[in-house]
Amino acid sequence: MIDSNTQSWKQNLDQLKQQHSEIAKLVVGKKVAYIDIPLHYNVGDTLIYLGTEQFIDDHEVNVIHRAFQKNINHNKLKQADVIMLHGGGNFGDLYLKHQKLRESIVKQYPDKQIVLLPQTIFFKSKAAQEKSANIFSSHPDVTMLVRDKRSYEIAKHFSDKVMLMPDMAHSLHPLVDAREVINKDTQVKRVLNLKRKDIESSGTSNEFIKKEFDWVNMLTLSDHMLLKYFKKMQKLPILKYKLAKDWKIQSDALLFTSSNYFLQHELVHTDRLHGLILSVLLGRQVVMADNSYGKNGAYYNQWLSSNPLISMSNEQRKPTK
Repeated sequence: MIDSNTQSWKQNLDQLKQQHSEIAKLVVGKKVAYIDIPLHYNVGDTLIYLGTEQFIDDHEVNVIHRAFQKNINHNKLKQADVIMLHGGGNFGDLYLKHQKLRESIVKQYPDKQIVLLPQTIFFKSKAAQEKSANIFSSHPDVTMLVRDKRSYEIAKHFSDKVMLMPDMAHSLHPLVDAREVINKDTQVKRVLNLKRKDIESSGTSNEFIKKEFDWVNMLTLSDHMLLKYFKKMQKLPILKYKLAKDWKIQSDALLFTSSNYFLQHELVHTDRLHGLILSVLLGRQVVMADNSYGKNGAYYNQWLSSNPLISMSNEQRKPTK
């Protein structure tokens, strides 16, 4: 018999996965092209990608084309009923290559149904936001799925079809059995200090006197060599459309490695959204800090505030010199 905290953990994750059935209503029974699959080693994007593939399997979605950013087969897009764009936290002006791809698809295919899988929206520039909104709002059939209320309010200027939706990584649930969940009485012997080192870092310190860890630290030389191989192959006409299946195998391996590393720790302290999500999926206790623009806190408040495994960090911003 599982305790009440574990029951609450399970109920929360069951409900989040079930929410994705609303996406299925948009795409089931149609020919779908799934594009902008991440071809890089960010475990967060890998979790989103594998969660999307799990969703596709669970709901028997008819995907006729899978593509990264640089190997899109436009003949396949013309055959599709729906163009489904990868989700994440890159909608805005921080990651321009992904935003420009979305905008080009919206402009190039006004006759297609377009579904943007769950995103967090953030623009530094009001002018860039308005310019992008004009592009999206000119399309008659764009559905935007967003991960928090702040993104929802922004998205209403981009489309009249906006839905709040949890991250696609939740379709990976269950990754562990309920009996494997760490409860609050469990002695903490190992703490994973997962802290981002990129443009979204909040510049905060934490109470752990321990070396910081980020996704890249899990990668082997073989991983780096394989990534170079995939990036070269997507440029070759004879192979460029045949890589998705092999990349899925490599992504599964990365999830396996990441999960096993997380499972060696009872507690994870992180400012990465998918550090939080993976920890919760694996039944680990989590201390959560925010990123530079409040993405993590907004997501927690929308979807995870009832989950007993999560607590908020007491981090303070480092004083500027």
